[in-house]
Amino acid sequence: MSLPERPGARQPYDQGPYRQSPNQRSRPNDVEAGGYLPVAGSGRPGHHRAPSGTSFAETIRSSNHGHTESQPLSPTADHHAAPSAAGMPSRKRSLIRPERNRIDKDHPNYHYRKHAAKMATLPSSTGNDPLYEDYEGSTEVSQGANTMHSTSDVSPPRRSRGVESEKPKVKDSAQEKRRRRRSSVANGKISKSGRKGKRQGPQEVISPPSVWNVYCAIVTLWCPDFILNCCGFRSKAKRRAWREKMGLISIILLIMTIVGYLTFGFTQTVCAQPSVRLHANEVGGGYMIFHGTAYDLTKSGHPPADGIPLRQDQSFLNVLYDLPVKYAGTDGSFMFQNVNGKCKGQIKLGPNSSIPHNSNDPDEMAWYFPCRAINQDGSSKPNQTWPYYNGYACHTTQKARNTFYLDLKTTASVYFNWEDLKNSTRNLVVYSGNVLDLDLLYWFDEQQVTIPTRWQNLRNKNHPSNQALRGRDVTRALQASDDKRMAECFEEIIKVGTVDTQTVGCIASQVVLIVSLTLILSVVGARFGLAVIFQWFLSRKYAAPKTSQTADKKKRNKQIEDWSEDIYRAPPRITGDVSSSVGGSDRSSKRASTFLPTTSRFSTVYGSEGGPRRPVPTTMASQASTGPLLHPGSMYRQANDSKSSIVKSDAFVNSSAAPPTLDGYGPAGFIHEAVVPQPPADYQPFGFPLIHSICLVTAYSEGEMGLRTTLDSIAMTDYPNSHKVILVICDGMIKGAGETMTTPEICLGMMKDHTMPPEEVEAFSYVAVASGAKRHNMAKIHAGFYDYGNSSRIPVDKQQRVPMMLVVKCGTPDEAKKSKPGNRGKRDSQVILMSFLQKVMFDERMTELEFEMFNGLWKVTGISPDFYETVLMVDADTKVFPDSLTHMLNAMVKDPAIMGLCGETKIANKKASWVTAIQVFEYFISHHLAKSFESVFGGVTCLPGCFCMYRIKAPKGGQNYWVPILANPDIVEHYSENVVETLHEKNLLLLGEDRYLTTLMLRTFPKRKQVFVPQAVCKTTVPEEFKVLLSQRRRWINSTIHNLMELVLVKDLCGTFCFSMQFVVAVELIGTLVLPAALAFTVYVVVISVVATEPQVIPLVLLALILGLPGLLIIITAHSWSYVLWMFIYLLALPIWNFVLPTYAFWKFDDFSWGETRKTDGEKTKKAGLEYEGEFDSSKITMKRWAEFERDRRQRDANPWGPSRESVAGSGWAQAPHTPYAQHHDDQYYSDA
Repeated sequence: MSLPERPGARQPYDQGPYRQSPNQRSRPNDVEAGGYLPVAGSGRPGHHRAPSGTSFAETIRSSNHGHTESQPLSPTADHHAAPSAAGMPSRKRSLIRPERNRIDKDHPNYHYRKHAAKMATLPSSTGNDPLYEDYEGSTEVSQGANTMHSTSDVSPPRRSRGVESEKPKVKDSAQEKRRRRRSSVANGKISKSGRKGKRQGPQEVISPPSVWNVYCAIVTLWCPDFILNCCGFRSKAKRRAWREKMGLISIILLIMTIVGYLTFGFTQTVCAQPSVRLHANEVGGGYMIFHGTAYDLTKSGHPPADGIPLRQDQSFLNVLYDLPVKYAGTDGSFMFQNVNGKCKGQIKLGPNSSIPHNSNDPDEMAWYFPCRAINQDGSSKPNQTWPYYNGYACHTTQKARNTFYLDLKTTASVYFNWEDLKNSTRNLVVYSGNVLDLDLLYWFDEQQVTIPTRWQNLRNKNHPSNQALRGRDVTRALQASDDKRMAECFEEIIKVGTVDTQTVGCIASQVVLIVSLTLILSVVGARFGLAVIFQWFLSRKYAAPKTSQTADKKKRNKQIEDWSEDIYRAPPRITGDVSSSVGGSDRSSKRASTFLPTTSRFSTVYGSEGGPRRPVPTTMASQASTGPLLHPGSMYRQANDSKSSIVKSDAFVNSSAAPPTLDGYGPAGFIHEAVVPQPPADYQPFGFPLIHSICLVTAYSEGEMGLRTTLDSIAMTDYPNSHKVILVICDGMIKGAGETMTTPEICLGMMKDHTMPPEEVEAFSYVAVASGAKRHNMAKIHAGFYDYGNSSRIPVDKQQRVPMMLVVKCGTPDEAKKSKPGNRGKRDSQVILMSFLQKVMFDERMTELEFEMFNGLWKVTGISPDFYETVLMVDADTKVFPDSLTHMLNAMVKDPAIMGLCGETKIANKKASWVTAIQVFEYFISHHLAKSFESVFGGVTCLPGCFCMYRIKAPKGGQNYWVPILANPDIVEHYSENVVETLHEKNLLLLGEDRYLTTLMLRTFPKRKQVFVPQAVCKTTVPEEFKVLLSQRRRWINSTIHNLMELVLVKDLCGTFCFSMQFVVAVELIGTLVLPAALAFTVYVVVISVVATEPQVIPLVLLALILGLPGLLIIITAHSWSYVLWMFIYLLALPIWNFVLPTYAFWKFDDFSWGETRKTDGEKTKKAGLEYEGEFDSSKITMKRWAEFERDRRQRDANPWGPSRESVAGSGWAQAPHTPYAQHHDDQYYSDA
């Protein structure tokens, strides 16, 4: 068993030379390795270990403590751990020691640490045994009976409605807060007394409502519960889901409103339509300019004055046209002068001045300049004469000034651009945005007033001070106190306009527009560019060097397109026996090549370091071939005492042919006689080391043709049959619509050479992902080989022998007569395998079903299930291309950092209807654009459940160090959550479980990769009716939204800030939420551009890029030109994709049924949910370690007249006699149990 071991720890047994990839450097403090360090001074002396909290007290005790089976781990609480003696590099990614990190329930490795902490522990240097504060690991002896109670591992700790054991009340314990289920266990079977403990235990503290629930209640305050009851929402869960739906819809509408406001309303708000602005020297004859502002005086009238009589009708004359002097288009600033303001004290009264002034303050004068109108272009020459009297037209009366300053309305402002300011014929400067004409300083009558000498210098174009300022912005230059007073005075008397500038709001709107445009173009361009780079360059490394299909890429693409035209069409080349075709030729050449020397006789005995030879990837088989993978005391041994068939020199000799012996290691004497032999570890038919893979097929209501298509395609993949096994899990006794047999009966008919006759197979219990009484479920295990059938299209000489195991969830006897007995959902089917792999890797207690799965796999494959490293997940209506499995496993082997990958899904019924036609291009861009872009960063956010692969465990550091990936307790714990209450959880776990598994993997292992392998191809059928498509996309869209909500919170994804996958996920989430609004905005922009005289260029260009780049991707990546036609069909259906489907999905947020998808016989709507029915009786579940089950099995085989399986499981090992066989090897391994 490949338990996670401490890097640098001493091996408990002698090992041969290791083959280790230098790319996998051991990091003792790595978070994935559990954060355990070697204990100082640890060696192999005998020591005492505390009883394991996950085993029974009746487990075999060791008679010799001096021989331990493995080097135990030290818990993270040990702060005295010394660094590795091997001198391995320490972790430098954090300033906090890993063992000092706070590992709470939200930590990605919380459950992994809990499992590892329960493993064997070395004694401390003080001689005291370690204290376990966790009650789940404690045991207590009941009074009056010699029965040991321990924590039940019926399922991983989770929120549950299960039973609780009687424990002391602990105030505010973490276990009570998280509602962890505890059970009492007696003799390997959970007793019913545990249920009494639940009633006697402390009551659960009701937590206050969350902010989200309060918000939803406020949003739906207008709809009380009694109204919802009248509308059919009678249960509390339905009303809560409806309120949460309305809360989500309100947030979506708010986001749409914000996006629409930023698109159309922001500019109108911050940069409102300004007043009329007139360019200097271009002011029309209907205006007259005063102090840089134009006034419309076309309808004005001037009261009678000297030289301004009344009309004959006694009306006033027009100021612009009727007066003797034509003032149209002139500058009349001198007629309304700003006196005695900022200029007071700077302009002095002349010695012999005739200007009226204040006798008490001579600086207060009536005017400064002659009151005349001047030309707006500055061409008027100074004129100090008065037509009638001094002060004529100066408008010094209070009535005249009130009429001008208070009653006259501003029409437009006069502006100058910088070209006007640089005009050599003018003498202009800018101060605080106002344009000042220094030539107007020549209009002072210096006999009447006295001005400073500096003013005289500034108006002189030949003076240096004027040349330094003319045509420039002098705001900063005139910041001294005296200069500032002078400039403020100039603003009052010689201002002729303003400089051409934009307001702060307009500048802000332009900045927002540019940033938004840049951001969108960057994201769109980056997605397209990186997707092309991935297709051209990066994806090549994932392809296997050679397969059974053609190596010509163009020819292969053409063959795949032809193959995907029909779901039942056979591949272009049928794979034969690997050992006689591809594998045989490669093996011969490989052996022939090793006949000649490959190194010089002067080469060092350690080999050439840094040479061109690439390191050999680490696999379970390569480790088993270079050293004893399992020590002599290990339980997971092969049928004989050798290294088993996987490392034999002759790959085609059946290792199970030897006569069975009762006292052999492992499940001795029952390996199938026709098991596929294991080739040697160096057998590489495709140019990379082989690893073992489980091909998981989840079936529900599929018919015989669909199942046969899928299983045929998996069985006929060119990957060696010795390294793959088909595992079919039927989700209940279901009969599909229009079928005569149930799905399990159909699957069972596709098997032959059973290890046990099907009619003799018993049903075994396990803990299902359900609530209430349905948590207890039963299933049957059928192990054998795949049967192609008598009417198979595959020739008999091409049919391969593939091991196969069938798991039929048949349900408990209580539900035998109910509808769909045993049905618990696809997620439960996946958890069956994931939980099994976790317990195999960690040697945890398993259910009877998992023990039978262990034996079934061993019987038909000849190897321990611990050897499997990957899981291929395929739906029962999908057909796999022959070399797809090879390409996927090649990527897994060559890059251990990859934890998950997927291939391309082709549509096999493209031309069935218009509904299928609009989906073709959508499938294409989702793979070759979205997933290709995400693969560059190793962060594919959706591995489709119909065709994907996950890594069970990954090599880490030195020899025999493995890290659980899919079998990680954190993954299994969160994925098997059975209490689903909130709308968010229901959308994650009930509708989009496949995508949620991808999210869990990225959230738990953000530094590992999930990629897209375009060479791996499958084909499937898509909905042909619009109502089925509507139901399917409702589930997919809602699942996408809620999974993106989870991913956007993961901070450790690749990149930083705007250049990170987290930012891309956030953009994708917002883009998904505003799809309906985006389509409405697009239609509006197009219509306005057609109707309006000035088209919206930027939005149209952006729209063309977004819609046209996928088409360009088809041309660049040289795919079939038929996709151009499919693209136009997709564009015509944009209203459906971007408006109808998302809107329908949003409104159905609280619908958790599967709708029209995969109905069963007589079913109207397929429901998806965890319905609470009854109470879970955990006493019906028997859980033991593998060795305990195996010991009982061997005892029954040795004594066929002894007690039955049920009595043995119920009585326990304490009452059974200790046989010499049991002392032979089991005692040595389970000395601490």
